[in-house]
Amino acid sequence: MELFEIEILELPKDEILDALINRIDNEKRTFVVTANALIMLRVAKDPEYRRAIKESDFVVPDGFGIHLVGKLKHKRDIPRYPGVDIMRDLLEIGKKRKWKFYFLGAKEEVVERLWKIYKDQVNVVGYHHGYFGGEGPVSEIVSLKPDVVFVAMGAPKQEFWIWRNLEKFEKGLFMGVGGSFDVLSGVKRRAPDWVIKMGFEWAYRFFQSPSKRWKVPFQIGEFLIRALLYREEKAGNEEG
Repeated sequence: MELFEIEILELPKDEILDALINRIDNEKRTFVVTANALIMLRVAKDPEYRRAIKESDFVVPDGFGIHLVGKLKHKRDIPRYPGVDIMRDLLEIGKKRKWKFYFLGAKEEVVERLWKIYKDQVNVVGYHHGYFGGEGPVSEIVSLKPDVVFVAMGAPKQEFWIWRNLEKFEKGLFMGVGGSFDVLSGVKRRAPDWVIKMGFEWAYRFFQSPSKRWKVPFQIGEFLIRALLYREEKAGNEEG
């Protein structure tokens, strides 16, 4: 599905996962975006961010908003593959394939807690919090040559960081995973399965920290309006 000049994958989860595994095994530099309504709204409004996302290798449908647009506008059932699930799957597969992982992002206590959980399960070669100036631990990551780098700094910071630094690395799959470190470290609970299936995981996260996320319902509403009117707006702009 094409939306705001971005091609969003419509493949089953297993095909997406196979493609990512292939890229990692063949040591191809890879930029993965896990797109939700808020990311795509920023794509629609920010030309530089849109350029960054357009230059990624995979844009995977993460949020229910994208799934809903596919249903309403294109009458297609676009499978969701949330970033936290991709991260879990790659960590599990990485055990057998002996991949090297690096965790970048979140608060220092969160990423350290995540490292302690996984360090005896998979080969985590390093980690760093997401509160840094400049390019952060780029030199360290270059020297460690990880196969997979999970970047949990939230949009747009995580995608901009990957986009601006990717060429400095010889190999590695780099993926923005938003708040996944909080979930996998146990700092925050993920929504129950029935809430996720109904498409209200965003609401569950909203009520976990309403003062910080009060804009989210309005942003999701704006995304849906823009997405549903996208082609009409584009045609109108071309005519004008």
